[in-house]
Amino acid sequence: MAEALLKKLLRGRKDIEVQSAGLHAIPDVPPSQFALQILHEEEDINISSHRSHPLTEEHIKHATHIFVMSREQKRRLVLFHPSATSKSFLLRELESDTSLDIPDPIGNDLETYQRCKDAIKSAVQKILGLLDYNATPSFFSSSLQLGALDPEIAQAICREQRRQLEHIELIASENYTSVAVMQAQSSCLTNKYAEGYPGRRWYGGCEFVDAIELLAVERAKKLFKAEHANVQPHSGSQANMAVCSSCLEPGDRILTMDLAHGGHLTHGHKANFSGKLYEIHHYGVDQQTEQIDYDALARQAETIHPKLIIAGASAYSRIIDFALFRQIADLVDALLLVDMAHIAGLVAGGVHPSPIPYADFVTATTHKSLRGPRAGLILCRQRYAKKIDSTVFPGIQGGPLPHVVAAKAVCFYEALQPAFVSYTRQVISNSRLLASQLSSLGYRIVSGGTDNHMFLVDLRPQNIRGAEAQTILDKAAITVNKNALPFDTEPITKTGGVRLGTLAVTTRGMKEEAIGEIADFVDASLKVRSDDQALAKIRSKVVDFTLKFPPPATLPSG
Repeated sequence: MAEALLKKLLRGRKDIEVQSAGLHAIPDVPPSQFALQILHEEEDINISSHRSHPLTEEHIKHATHIFVMSREQKRRLVLFHPSATSKSFLLRELESDTSLDIPDPIGNDLETYQRCKDAIKSAVQKILGLLDYNATPSFFSSSLQLGALDPEIAQAICREQRRQLEHIELIASENYTSVAVMQAQSSCLTNKYAEGYPGRRWYGGCEFVDAIELLAVERAKKLFKAEHANVQPHSGSQANMAVCSSCLEPGDRILTMDLAHGGHLTHGHKANFSGKLYEIHHYGVDQQTEQIDYDALARQAETIHPKLIIAGASAYSRIIDFALFRQIADLVDALLLVDMAHIAGLVAGGVHPSPIPYADFVTATTHKSLRGPRAGLILCRQRYAKKIDSTVFPGIQGGPLPHVVAAKAVCFYEALQPAFVSYTRQVISNSRLLASQLSSLGYRIVSGGTDNHMFLVDLRPQNIRGAEAQTILDKAAITVNKNALPFDTEPITKTGGVRLGTLAVTTRGMKEEAIGEIADFVDASLKVRSDDQALAKIRSKVVDFTLKFPPPATLPSG
């Protein structure tokens, strides 16, 4: 039954071969009558031509993964075939809150076969998802080690893995990173202290860490055509803190985008270090166009004479004119910081103008559109390099995280490949199409559309708050985040809308036809928001849909 159920899920795919064999099977025995009946009536599968095969060493040599029904079966397998040890796993290895064993139904009644079939079907769905996610034997082995030591954490990770596989991920700041990036981040480099910079460390044994950091720096500079790069910031927030600390004194004035209009917490919010240490003045968007009014921004700058102007946003869907920001900064003799955390990958792919020629400092995260580890990056002009470096270390951080720096180097390498350009173009195409499709379904898109990977949907005309929509869509296996709108009339904890993005779905290979289906799923879910049964049916369709687009095992290199 397991072979037949997995083959049905594969839908004729040629990249995965499935074969069943028994430890003590008698050759050429047909399936039991109950197995034939259950699969035919409930799954529309005909296994009448199937015949049993005993397991051989040739089977084991050919296989990359061997899944068994029970712990006793696994014990016997590795006893008689030691070469299968590293390849052998329980079908239910990745299920939580269940018995690890699936009892053999042979000789039992129809109801037992029914339960066995249901258990196998549930298990093979998870196994297939993880095989598509490049879950090599080493992945399963490490999962087993963690599960044996700390089953609570292992189960939580397993559930999150399943959520990421089954949900449509529309949070604009989230993405799927490559296995290569994850391998670098989970490597032995996590064991190493490396305070300082290459060639100037406070610890011995850093020659290989030095080589890795130098590669990361050179790749970042090449990718963005920057004069200097610091790859040590642990996050975008710390990158912003380092820049502000390097060029400002407490009480200095900053002109920055209002969080309520699309800015970021570190751009002067009163609860953040930036709002506590500096005198903050905010600019926003025009109430009619919902886009930055650069003339108004210039007048505001001339009035307050800030020492630093910050451009960049976390919820702004239009092209930012960095050349105009430079002109305004020069007009009042201000420094210019561009926070391109969201659009760094789009800049790298050439689908959004680069701030590098115009900004004194540029900060970024590496985990959004760059598809790297969760971390930060600072790019700057050479004349600021020494100050930036000394502010990062020892100014605001201790040692860097060598395993994360290595993962950054890998993601910069991936972003330098031609395939990454194609990816970023598809991100923009998908974003514009999703906004257009939702607009045609009656939803108001803030500013009328998008030029990048994200946009805001105003749900107030539908009498839905953003927080409510987030919960509703989650029930349908669609992940979004509530987001305040410019000039929002709803409380900040409820919000008038949601923010949607296409980074993650594009990484999964979704294109125009799939984006249309996503728009329909979102619309259908919101329309039946009070009907949990209807939402459950949509969720089932969504899960079937996402199985067609497994997260990539590795990102293409050219």
